[in-house]
Amino acid sequence: MTKSMVINQKNLRPKTVRWYMGFKQRTGGRGYNPSRLVEVITNQVHRHNLSQYIPLLRIEKNPRGEYYFFLAIESEVQGEIPRPIVDSKFLDLPLFNCAATKKGNIFILEEIKQMVGVSHEVYDYTNPIPYCSQPRTTPESPLALAESTNIQDIDEKVIRKLSERHEYLLYWLSASGNGTWQSFKKICEVLELPEPKRILRRLKLLGHLTISENGSKWDVKPPSLLLLQSDLGTGDRTYLLHGQRSHPFLNKLQEFGKIRKELQPRGQSPYCIYLTVSDEITPQNFQEKLKTYGYSIILSNLPKIPSFHEWRNSLPRVQGVPTYKYKVKQFDGREFVDCAFQNQTGFYQFYTQEDQKPVCSFFYDESNDSWLQGDWYGLRFLAILSMGIQPAIYYNKVQKTLSILFSERLPEVYETCLVMQSGSLPTYAKGYLIYSHIPEEIARELSENLELEFFEE
Repeated sequence: MTKSMVINQKNLRPKTVRWYMGFKQRTGGRGYNPSRLVEVITNQVHRHNLSQYIPLLRIEKNPRGEYYFFLAIESEVQGEIPRPIVDSKFLDLPLFNCAATKKGNIFILEEIKQMVGVSHEVYDYTNPIPYCSQPRTTPESPLALAESTNIQDIDEKVIRKLSERHEYLLYWLSASGNGTWQSFKKICEVLELPEPKRILRRLKLLGHLTISENGSKWDVKPPSLLLLQSDLGTGDRTYLLHGQRSHPFLNKLQEFGKIRKELQPRGQSPYCIYLTVSDEITPQNFQEKLKTYGYSIILSNLPKIPSFHEWRNSLPRVQGVPTYKYKVKQFDGREFVDCAFQNQTGFYQFYTQEDQKPVCSFFYDESNDSWLQGDWYGLRFLAILSMGIQPAIYYNKVQKTLSILFSERLPEVYETCLVMQSGSLPTYAKGYLIYSHIPEEIARELSENLELEFFEE
């Protein structure tokens, strides 16, 4: 194709004009601070493939308290919102509830140039231009487990190889029964499985392990079957196997029904194993039969979704944290920044002068002068709420999937409730974690118990 042909084709495209829609937002309460606003809008534009219609946004200079922001819209006619934006219901999000003006809400750049700062482009989703510096993965202690940014595509052969290694890991843990964090790290090293802290967390989400409050010890759960589905037509029942396992045990279990193995996303955990039995075989039947082979098995139940206050009150309190002995960093909504501890509510990590990795992480509650210990995502969740940010979940009723932003990942106890609905870890797409086979009533109960915004797709 010649250069002139390219130019001619470009000239055939409809001409567009750029104009702006203005909105008001606030930094406190249930509002969005500017950095969070940029992140949410970028992810939503990405999610709905609207970058050609919404190329950037502009935010009021030096925003404090209530502030204005402006969405750039590109359309054939000024003031006419493109159909894809309307159909996506993008503008129905709560952050667009308050228009900058009661009439019109149509601006050109010259009208807002003096009140806004630099533009924040949202078309480059792998590296969006941020309001402030991008979040980075923080090295963790066993309980200080930050999210991974390693989400590149993996070859299927590599996934299968990783799955086998994780399966061997679970066999070894099952044979040992319990151990220390050091022994867990060692076997991961032998099996060439990187990031043992993340592996430990995944095994907990899948119902295979429990750990002590400080993460120093682990125990394998006994072999357990969780009922996932009953076929109303045939009476067949499908169970999820979790906890201890071994080759001989699986061979015996196969005598009672059909075993199906499925790979976990990205091969990051042992196989997901399902057992389907006919209605002629009662749970008591195979429990008693397995005992004759020297095995026992537990019939487990889906974990309950605690209320926010129940979960928060269950977090261990730590007394007398000697902040003066450490270099302290506080989570600012996107990353950990150096600070001098001044008894302010927030999520903190503590470093020795010699070590670049945090030795511990706690959430400080100024209202009762207490330090809370828990999983890293749970403590970050508390920090997000304390900043006045309200996380949201997105539910697809047709596909029965629940999506949540990476940056708003739920505390471990709630994520376990989602994972155990199917026995499968979440997949990753466009900045979101996606959980499968989630009943609508579970999604709504989760939203109500945690007071999350709920959007149905």
